[in-house]
Amino acid sequence: MTQVLEEDMRLVVLRSNLNQPDGALLRSVLEAQDIPVFLAGEHVSGMNEGLYANLMVHAKDWKRAEEVLSKVATMPRCAIPIRRDEDGEPIACRHCGSERVHAFEGEVPTIVPGVKVHASKNDDWYHCLQCDSYFRNSLSRFSSIPVGLMWAGALALLTLGIVWLIEFLRWL
Repeated sequence: MTQVLEEDMRLVVLRSNLNQPDGALLRSVLEAQDIPVFLAGEHVSGMNEGLYANLMVHAKDWKRAEEVLSKVATMPRCAIPIRRDEDGEPIACRHCGSERVHAFEGEVPTIVPGVKVHASKNDDWYHCLQCDSYFRNSLSRFSSIPVGLMWAGALALLTLGIVWLIEFLRWL
């Protein structure tokens, strides 16, 4: 009896070589069908490019999980070209980390009703096919303002410290 129970609870690999967003998507599909599923190496695949996760289920649920995943229509990875930035690194979504992004041209929706941003080919706007978000793959024109303000504050404090030191020495 215990041997049969141990055999049914054994984990088997259902899909292998998944990146973190793909593994999370397939896990949510299986969990919606009440199939307990484990994504082995999920955190390692999310942190390091080139390391992948394995989708694992109990041996007793393997056939049912295969049936569920056979009904899921997925786009083959080779159908979506991997976009790369100037450094040769793949461009990934800033929200979910997926590399399934494509260049976007047109009106970008914003959270402010009635306000739209127009994206042209030269603006580096991308659309994520995984989470349906829009993002820009370039630094903001104002990205150096916080650094400049930090230096201004540090120099202002240094100047005030020197003035207070001089005034203190004059008082003695």
